[in-house]
Amino acid sequence: MSRLAQSQSHPRPMHPRINAPAWLRRCSLPAAALLVALGGCASDAWKPNPTYDTFLNKVDKNCGTMRIGEVTISQLMNPGSNLYSAYFVDMTSRFDLGRISTEDYVEGISTTFTTIRDTAGIRCIVAQKNP
Repeated sequence: MSRLAQSQSHPRPMHPRINAPAWLRRCSLPAAALLVALGGCASDAWKPNPTYDTFLNKVDKNCGTMRIGEVTISQLMNPGSNLYSAYFVDMTSRFDLGRISTEDYVEGISTTFTTIRDTAGIRCIVAQKNP
């Protein structure tokens, strides 16, 4: 029997998803979206970073009572505070890890918290990184 005749007499099986039960077909799109969303997270996003923790502790210890805008740095950093700012913590993390420049950090923080670029709180944080 020729190869063409064999392929016509024994068609390839359909894709397994097509033969899946209806409940599985309905779940597969949300499940795929969830996997893509979780897959987009950095693999180290959930790991503690001792270097960053050290930097945050240093900032809190040396600059915590200083203000950025209307709030203290400790209030912005404390997840238990109603003034906690994930943006502030994220920007400070990026600054500490060298992912953004000092200029970009100062600009982002001063603009977001409506304060002058040369405020004592911002100067203190920058000084912790660049002693």
